[in-house]
Amino acid sequence: MFLKSLTILLLVGGILGGSAYFLHELYYKDKKLDVIEETATPTPTPEPTPDPSIAAFESMKPTLAQNTIQARDAVLQFLAAHPNSPKSAEARAVLGRLNLALYRDPAATPTNIVYTVKKGDSLVRIASQNKSNAELIYWANGLSSINLQIGQQLLVPQFEAALVVDRANSTVTIFNNGEFFKEYPAVSLQIAGTSAIETKVVDRMARKGEARVPFGHKDYGDTERFVLLGAGGATIKPTPAAPADGSAPVMPAGIVLKPEDFSEIYVLVKTGTPITIN
Repeated sequence: MFLKSLTILLLVGGILGGSAYFLHELYYKDKKLDVIEETATPTPTPEPTPDPSIAAFESMKPTLAQNTIQARDAVLQFLAAHPNSPKSAEARAVLGRLNLALYRDPAATPTNIVYTVKKGDSLVRIASQNKSNAELIYWANGLSSINLQIGQQLLVPQFEAALVVDRANSTVTIFNNGEFFKEYPAVSLQIAGTSAIETKVVDRMARKGEARVPFGHKDYGDTERFVLLGAGGATIKPTPAAPADGSAPVMPAGIVLKPEDFSEIYVLVKTGTPITIN
């Protein structure tokens, strides 16, 4: 009897002891692990390595503020060394500004001709003799009148433009003799289709009402101007004036640029200028 009772007590003790151990393992040990995990020091996230081209471009800015050949060369070297830099778009914008400013400097653009006005000369005649266009000569020399003086020196630009229109990025890029000249953001770009188009400038138009007005005419400053392309009658135009009621202007089909950008494109292209639309 005594042995039987002892056996039962041992069995009960074993069961209770095993349960206690099981509960300890299940509950208290897990809690202890939780505490350890909660108090563990998190692994710090490493700081991303800054793109070295950003600092390189920022260090160039004092030089780039000057319209010099050295500044242009510095930008060209930067773009060649860092074509995929986060600063590449800004660098191209600076290069465009420098190209435009230096284009009027004979020392910076030796392909341009310096012409001395003779008796009987006009802008149209000078342009015809030197494979340029009268309005481009007028613009390049910052003239305020088409009347010339004998002995006056004029810069006669030699510009062979080509345009590339990028639908995806809404930009118009102009090249001179195959080299990047300047990039313009389009205000609106509505050209039918998605496939690449090879076309050209069909005409540069200046109209007052229904009448065409030639450069040099007294009414030329009051004309509506646009560039007509060979692709389905598409055009390049400046942003239209806002309506009198203050609503947003309706953008025409084709390519719309800011007025100041359109003015540059208008004088740099000519009939026959090739255009690629991507």
